[in-house]
Amino acid sequence: MKSFSVKLLLLTVGLLFVTIGKADVMSENAIKSALKVGKRPISDQMKDSNRKPKEILNFFKVTPETVVLDVLAGSGYYSEILSGVVGPKGKVIIHNDKHFLAYYGKSLTERLGTGERLSNVKRMDISLNNLELKENSVDTILLVLGYHDFYYVMNGAEKIDVKKVLSKFRKFLKPNGVIGIIDHEAIKGSPSNVGNTLHRIDPQIVKREMAAAGFVLDGELDILKNTIDIKSKKIWDIPNSKTSRFVLRFKNIK
Repeated sequence: MKSFSVKLLLLTVGLLFVTIGKADVMSENAIKSALKVGKRPISDQMKDSNRKPKEILNFFKVTPETVVLDVLAGSGYYSEILSGVVGPKGKVIIHNDKHFLAYYGKSLTERLGTGERLSNVKRMDISLNNLELKENSVDTILLVLGYHDFYYVMNGAEKIDVKKVLSKFRKFLKPNGVIGIIDHEAIKGSPSNVGNTLHRIDPQIVKREMAAAGFVLDGELDILKNTIDIKSKKIWDIPNSKTSRFVLRFKNIK
């Protein structure tokens, strides 16, 4: 009896690893397909070598048939790739607020056209403070180069309530859902207000605030680090926009 139980356990574990392996292969193939030349604008493809979307989306565990919220998505560089990865049975929610739309609204509208190119996306133009989605309705949240904007306030723009927004993210995400965060790295120990001056943020601030909101750090990636970045400068003053960027993955453990 004991021998049978051990064999059954080994068989179960083996099947589990096979299932996980197949899922990983499916995700990787979906990401490769979404990045194929010809499917995306040339201007996006020119950014790939610097942004490394294949490695990033694999790290963030974006998979087909899932719901992804792309927060402060700008002109939609990642939104377009995500649309291809999640496929027709998935959905991408493209979020921008008022001040992002001032810079990127026209480009995003041109990208989306009349809706035929990216038919599985939904556009939401609203402040983060007022963003509402159903509880446990999102598999993955991406916040790419936008966390520092939690501390950036344009003239006349609404100040983001960071605790409130992170609490919303926790509610929107399914159990074990992932939040992937990429941002321009600030000098270690910098206060949060450098988000308003240099458009950077210390990753330790992100880690502390995410932990306080109930998220668990699940991994870090260093492929976007740039050791010659001068972190005391504004991001626009760095040649070719090659700032040093941190990549963090958090899980929503409920």
